[in-house]
Amino acid sequence: MARTAPTTSSPTRRAAELPPLSEAKLAPPRLRSDLVDRGRVMRALDAAENAALTLVAAPAGYGKTTAVRVWCAGRDAAVAWVTLDAGDNDPVRLWAYIATAVDRIREGLGRAALHRLRLPGTSLDAVIDDLMNGVAAFPREMIVVLDELESVTDAAALGSLESAVARLPSNARLVLVTRSDPALALARQRVRGELAEVRATDLAFTPSETRALVQARAGVRLGDAELELLVQRTEGWPAALELVALSLRDAEDPGEVVRELTGDHRFVADFLSEEVLGALDDDTREFLLRASVLGRFTPQLCDGVLGRTDSAAVIAALEGSSLFVSRLERGGWYRVHPLFAEFAGLRLASESPGTATAVHEAAAEWLLEHGLPAEAATHAAAAGDERLIAQLLVQYHLALLRTGGAGALLHWAESLSDDQFLEHPELAGAAATAAAMIGHRTLERRRFLWLVERSAAERPEHSTPYSRAIAEMARASSLDGRIEDAVESGRRAVELAEQGADEVLVAALGGYARALYFAGDLDRAWQAAMRAVEHPDVEHRAPGHAFARSTLALVAVDRGRLESAGVHADRARAVMGGVGTSRSWLGANASAAFGLLHLAGGMLAEAERELASAEHFFRDEVATVHHAWLLVLLARARCRRGRLDAAGLALDGAVQEIEELGGGPPSVAALAAAVGEELATARDRAGNGDLGEQPSRAELAVLRLLASDLSTRQIGAQLYLSPNTVRSHTRAIYRKLGVNARADAVARAEALGLLADSDSPR
Repeated sequence: MARTAPTTSSPTRRAAELPPLSEAKLAPPRLRSDLVDRGRVMRALDAAENAALTLVAAPAGYGKTTAVRVWCAGRDAAVAWVTLDAGDNDPVRLWAYIATAVDRIREGLGRAALHRLRLPGTSLDAVIDDLMNGVAAFPREMIVVLDELESVTDAAALGSLESAVARLPSNARLVLVTRSDPALALARQRVRGELAEVRATDLAFTPSETRALVQARAGVRLGDAELELLVQRTEGWPAALELVALSLRDAEDPGEVVRELTGDHRFVADFLSEEVLGALDDDTREFLLRASVLGRFTPQLCDGVLGRTDSAAVIAALEGSSLFVSRLERGGWYRVHPLFAEFAGLRLASESPGTATAVHEAAAEWLLEHGLPAEAATHAAAAGDERLIAQLLVQYHLALLRTGGAGALLHWAESLSDDQFLEHPELAGAAATAAAMIGHRTLERRRFLWLVERSAAERPEHSTPYSRAIAEMARASSLDGRIEDAVESGRRAVELAEQGADEVLVAALGGYARALYFAGDLDRAWQAAMRAVEHPDVEHRAPGHAFARSTLALVAVDRGRLESAGVHADRARAVMGGVGTSRSWLGANASAAFGLLHLAGGMLAEAERELASAEHFFRDEVATVHHAWLLVLLARARCRRGRLDAAGLALDGAVQEIEELGGGPPSVAALAAAVGEELATARDRAGNGDLGEQPSRAELAVLRLLASDLSTRQIGAQLYLSPNTVRSHTRAIYRKLGVNARADAVARAEALGLLADSDSPR
């Protein structure tokens, strides 16, 4: 686009394998025939016709999905619809669904993106570009709808959506339907008028719409007083109004029903669900309650889980008479309104404790047998079936780690008790690896590694070369402890992998290389990292490959081989694109490598930008070697740019962390000392002498922007000055400050207090 049931406990799946997609999630809900005309809402969705992005955000039961579905049906546009869930909380799986939905519009539109997604080590940005190019080639408007976006919280997945919005071609519009505002940077789109927003206040029913709804659903005409009371007590909440309308169908005194309602939504919904359920025969009622536990289902799934043979007929009858069950357009899937699913869960819990758990357990087994492991894991977790969750993770943890699913793996792992990890120590090692890859989770990683040790001591029969190798690899990569211990862990990880756990060999060599680098042994670090990238299956092992490449870049910079460093840093970043984006600890290693490379090459603004980006992901709740090292590098970049106060803050933070680490690796401590001396010298130089002549107001405006990353042309554009005028002011600034370079001017101005904000002249 241009505006872009397992029986083995050994991890044997290849990196490119992904759990199959669910057809139910690729189908928009069918439209019912008795919908109330809501032109007001359609006009709200039409607003900002040129907007690339439409956000429909409101709590459950506000008719978001229905409104968007009606709007899409009323436009001469192709619609790619994806209904999301927690299993899509990683960027690779998210874009697999989006590309598939686009390809369903016309075969071939998403082919390039889907092909690239299957390639190991591919860049997610390239996937988005391929997909956007396919959309741009479509001859008419295309609407891409992502429903239930609140299920997606992963920073990398959300970041990829931001990238997509920037690449959307003019014939495309992205519609996000969500219960809560996503963590997206939307301020710029708002200011530019490129964002259309539909909120709960837009979706709430007006009195006239409420009158039409009640008359259409119940055949009842309420008086003005009852109508006003109904709108007041429900606050126009569409789901509550639908439920009220159902209860009014056979009411002897509709006005009395309205007057007896309370204003509490939960109470209203509970009261009305009792009335609706009470009108069903016992068999249908029991079916609806149990099917509601499933959320999405097919007749075959219901037959298998509920022990029936007539689910298709019962579902058809419910679809025709109840607002709770609706059919999706493809794959024979149905869904229960999520609001009613919540009511059904509460009712089952009170009437038949344990039934919901039994339904989830049976669904998990059925889905696993039918090749839907992600959906099976969701039901297993809902049932609290640790055994099945552990079984699934044993099967899929390696594929998840290699294909951007570290967050999903960690999510499922956190639901397991310690006993499951003692039985399956490879899962504890995988969870530790996932925590390291994501970042900010050192304490969690330590806990999982402790469980590996405990398993080896208490249940040695479950310990394998693989489980020990993956744990030692995580220790080496994270440098948590003495550097000598990290090197030894790396050596053991490689040795164990060579003895019978080749699946982890690339990652083990990558971790070993990183430990050797911080130990100051550049030759052996280079050799270990080269062994990793030369592994015959390296292209299917993206995390270890990328980590080794970033270490090769670091070593090459230290040896003065900047061109080689650039090649390896570029490759590290490209490979990391295949496991999400750079928005993780793993991805930040590429930024750190580029930062060191730019620093060595004198590209100071670029160096600071890359290092500052990496620092966010290296930051943790406890001191770490990587974060202390990164702060030292950031201090050096800022010092050389003349930003001495900011450099001092970064260096102080690094020194404090080094002290918390008991001195840290000697290489990092020595680097901190060297940068400290560099900063002291720069401060002495900036503070010497008096100001010869006060810069003019126009020169001060230019001086303050010299402290930014802006180029001469960009400074001129911001101040409405020509580039020649900016250069003239800059020469005058250098003369008055007694300096010859931009960084020295910034440092001197900072020391003299000339960078304080003030009104800039035009």
